[in-house]
Amino acid sequence: MTRIAFHLAPALMLAYGVVRLVDGRDGQYGPGPAWTVGHLLFLGSLLLYAGVIAGLYARAAGGGPARRITAGSVTAVAAFGLVAFVRVAIVDIIVGLQAADAAEKSMLADRYADVPSVLPQALYDIGPMFFMLGLIALLVQVAFLPPYRRTAAALSPVLAVLGFVVITLDLNLLPAGAALIWLALLPFARESISR
Repeated sequence: MTRIAFHLAPALMLAYGVVRLVDGRDGQYGPGPAWTVGHLLFLGSLLLYAGVIAGLYARAAGGGPARRITAGSVTAVAAFGLVAFVRVAIVDIIVGLQAADAAEKSMLADRYADVPSVLPQALYDIGPMFFMLGLIALLVQVAFLPPYRRTAAALSPVLAVLGFVVITLDLNLLPAGAALIWLALLPFARESISR
């Protein structure tokens, strides 16, 4: 399952980006079928990124306690961010299913902004960034370990950073950002398949 996740997680993210572009042709995003389908694709992508994180952790943690502790810490950061991202996707799906129009979607989004109210609102807002930072840090750790020390693996963290920057700058570039992240994961997906 982990090796499939290296391909399917970014592929579903790319599909979400395409559906999002279709949804936004009228100048607004959701609510409606495209909003729901897109966010279900995004949720699936995020759940598969758990497999990516687990696969990268398994590679990064070998070779001694220091490496295990570092990999474990970075994995915990990525996992926390992933949980925060999953929460965002679930809230967006619920809001999209309940809202009749854009105004109601906005009102419902405000109502669910701090659900569950276990953590401060600000943490929910920045939480997904931890996923991005954790994933990039794991890629950095793994890229310089044998047998990955080669140009493609060394470029992986750079491609992931570029992918996330592109997405952050403009959500309409989500398909391009997802493609860059997919390229970043390819060296490790291939290694996983050949084992």
